[in-house]
Amino acid sequence: MSGLVVSPFDRQRYVGSVCTVRPATVEVNLPFAPRPGSTHVAGYQLQRGQVGEFVVIEGEEHAVLGRLIETRLPERDRLTVEPTHERDAQPNPVGIVQLLTAVDLETGTSLRGVPVSPRIGQHVFSAHPLVVKQVVEAGTTPEAQRINLARFPHARDTVVSLSPSQLLGRHCAVLGATGGGKSWTLALLVEEIVRLGGKAILFDATGEFQTQVHPGITHVHLGGRKVDQNDPRRFLSFPYWELTESDLFVLLRPSPGVQAPKLKEALRSLKIAQVIQGMAVNGLIRKSGMPRYPFEAACVQHGLALRRPGTYFDIGQLSSQIWEECVYPSGFQAQAANWGAPNPNEQSACATLMSRIESELASPNLECLFAPAGLEPLPGVVEAFLADPAQRVLRISLEFLSFEHNAREVVANAVGRYLLGLARQGRFLANPVVALLDEAHQFLDKSVGDEFSRTDLDAFGLIAKEGRKYSLTCVLATQRPRDIPEDVLSQMGMFIVHRLINERDRNVVEKACGDLDASAATFLPILGQGEAVVVGVSSPMPLPVAINRPQRPPSSRSADYENLWG
Repeated sequence: MSGLVVSPFDRQRYVGSVCTVRPATVEVNLPFAPRPGSTHVAGYQLQRGQVGEFVVIEGEEHAVLGRLIETRLPERDRLTVEPTHERDAQPNPVGIVQLLTAVDLETGTSLRGVPVSPRIGQHVFSAHPLVVKQVVEAGTTPEAQRINLARFPHARDTVVSLSPSQLLGRHCAVLGATGGGKSWTLALLVEEIVRLGGKAILFDATGEFQTQVHPGITHVHLGGRKVDQNDPRRFLSFPYWELTESDLFVLLRPSPGVQAPKLKEALRSLKIAQVIQGMAVNGLIRKSGMPRYPFEAACVQHGLALRRPGTYFDIGQLSSQIWEECVYPSGFQAQAANWGAPNPNEQSACATLMSRIESELASPNLECLFAPAGLEPLPGVVEAFLADPAQRVLRISLEFLSFEHNAREVVANAVGRYLLGLARQGRFLANPVVALLDEAHQFLDKSVGDEFSRTDLDAFGLIAKEGRKYSLTCVLATQRPRDIPEDVLSQMGMFIVHRLINERDRNVVEKACGDLDASAATFLPILGQGEAVVVGVSSPMPLPVAINRPQRPPSSRSADYENLWG
């Protein structure tokens, strides 16, 4: 037993003996369960028959680790626990233990599954917290390089720490109902990434992580402007030319028929006006009566620049360029190679689109997109963050970015797409990056826009599906797991599940995580604040823990009505 930190078969921790064996569960006699209260052995609490307790079943080569999921009295003993019972009969409770994993007694390593089923009569012991800790923390990563995540609920002095590869290497999902503690968990992960010298980008949907003021954390804001010159906050832009054509269609909402193709042509013309300066007149491509060939040849020559995001154009000229696009496709007779005269029907049809464009360009809520002058561009800030070894976490606050015209969803998706593009270039292979997305249900499994110009918010879903091979992983935090696509949740290698009350949410998590079966899921609705179940491909079993308190908790408290009213 030299491979284990303590003996798993301590006679002082004896619970009972196996009386029934099934493939996945065993029944155990619990002679000490009727005793009131709990005892302590060597400073650790000993429960001896409480539902949720971890137990160890003795074996010759392996110790089988299980969890007590049910206790009951046989029908004949049901009344023996009543104080009015006249006889001195002793109750004989029986417990059902779910078999979780096995531990090699020689090496101390945990095994997937249970190689040898327990036998009737084998002794069962309450699992020492250090044994459970060793099983969960399997690996050679030094303690100083692990993420100090949590403690055992009934042994608060026993820390549960996981390696970054275990917790973040295959993506991670932090799930839980409002008030369960998922924001604190996310704040703790940010602090641990800073301590370990990692790199992470935090998308703060509500601004509650402004309390993270550790050295190495950079705070920036998308949307909004400084109140005055003394405002220390950094407000960024995500320039409109970094958006895809689909993104712009969602924001500008052209109708089908005339408006959509004219908007598409106008965007192409404005890009040509910047690429070939001599072709434009006052920043516009004039088309009425002008030859088509030079423009069409330029479109062929610069086709790649026209199709990809990042090619600059002057969006302030967009409505005027749409007006220029409203011409007949060709002139008559000798003018057949030229564009025709203005088409009044198309001009009339595009009038509402032009008015909408002017209105949105002037909207203060969309300044970070359409009026980037005077604001730092986010791509440049990300590049500086990646290049600076002293910067550990980049917090991008979206609290001032409006939901108007789906701007928040579109911009967050565009930033995610930008990060995935960097990952595909191999930028993160030497220094892995973690993208932490709070309120993930706002940005996943959604299609924005109207019925004629819909686009899918799939950037973070693609990061979950293919980012790992490029050293870009994600942490998704949400209180609505049912709104996260099943194919995205199934990519999560680790789950930190706080209290989940909604049955649909529990079913979704149970399906996405094969190690969280129905018996373990029944504990989710009764978890306390800050408690969670850690389960995943790198964890040999579902583990209930109490998440460590972050040094600087997020500002997620509600208004103090009692003191502010009256």
